[in-house]
Amino acid sequence: MRYAHGWFVWVMIAMVLAGCETVPSARVHYSLKQDPSSRSLEQVVLMPLDVDVYEMSAGGLKEEVPAWSDKAKANVRNALLISKGTGGKCCVSRPVDTSVLTPEQRQTLEEHLALFDLLAANALWLAFPDNTAWHFKNEHFDYTLGDGLSFLKTEYGVDGGLIVMGEDVVSSTGRKLTALVGAAFGIVVPMGHSFLAVGLVDFASGDLLWMNHEIAAGDADLRDSHSCQTMVRRLMEGYPGLQASGGSVSRTGE
Repeated sequence: MRYAHGWFVWVMIAMVLAGCETVPSARVHYSLKQDPSSRSLEQVVLMPLDVDVYEMSAGGLKEEVPAWSDKAKANVRNALLISKGTGGKCCVSRPVDTSVLTPEQRQTLEEHLALFDLLAANALWLAFPDNTAWHFKNEHFDYTLGDGLSFLKTEYGVDGGLIVMGEDVVSSTGRKLTALVGAAFGIVVPMGHSFLAVGLVDFASGDLLWMNHEIAAGDADLRDSHSCQTMVRRLMEGYPGLQASGGSVSRTGE
């Protein structure tokens, strides 16, 4: 299952160029700030990942390498399944099993994953320093995907899901040589980067209870399991620590 990054990628690129420190990272739904125990989720599953890996040519063109993307997805998935939240529990119980969903439900799921793309990009964009009129959204974070995924709770008994998307751009040998030559003449040539964004959605309401992102400009590689685990560990540092245990998406009673 794939969904287009769209505007999300352009916002991410702007963040990399502007500097990772310019945009606040973790955001928590305002209701959790008011009462941390108000949105307890017993079973949280990992939604289908959308993590792509590209090679950047000497001229700056990007081309996805499917084998690299598959490796990165596997590394991110494994890292998330062992990553711990602030409560000491695993952040997710297991990946969602889309094979038990009907075709209509799979389409609905894909549409909502694409919607997260737009919401995540919007939340990051509004937090840029120049967008001061919207900075109140960082404190009163109230983004929602709507109740379209409520069937995952009512039919499959799953309370919430962790949505993860990202991009890893690996500089080719030619790109690295171009950067060296450029440096000799005082020209800065942008190199590769790694970016991950995560959101925790409450299936009952569709509310995004927590969102975070992590950027590494050239010093991370999602194809490498150790490097990926380090990046995911930083990504999940602000996880609310909501209870997540057992279970998978399977029809209630089956």
